[in-house]
Amino acid sequence: GNAKIYDNYHRNSVGMRNGLAYHFVIGNGSKSGDGEIEIGSRWDRQLNGGHVRSAKVNDKGIGICLVGNFQEGRPSARQIAALNALGGYLRDLVPTRTRFAGHREIDGRNHTVCPGKYFPTAQMHRQFPNEW
Repeated sequence: GNAKIYDNYHRNSVGMRNGLAYHFVIGNGSKSGDGEIEIGSRWDRQLNGGHVRSAKVNDKGIGICLVGNFQEGRPSARQIAALNALGGYLRDLVPTRTRFAGHREIDGRNHTVCPGKYFPTAQMHRQFPNEW
């Protein structure tokens, strides 16, 4: 996938009038570059996200999607490098304290397995402890 494909899906299949639910999409080399950071219109227009079921989180959270199924395999090294770079950029840009959280941590363990068992969630928590 890529931002354009997800935008189309969110608009036409899910009925999201603002389209792409995420602020950023990080490609895996299939339909966009491996580690390519695509900036969504929600970021450009500073719109709330639509990436989780919690309106509170969508109101304040920044949604970042890494393309891939991380129940079946790991994100690429380029995707992780891009996520780290984007996380550092956002940590410096956004003046308030925020934190890293995976989709499952927000939407509940019974709703989704996202980001998947092969996603380095613990590494992201160590790298961005209560700051990202």
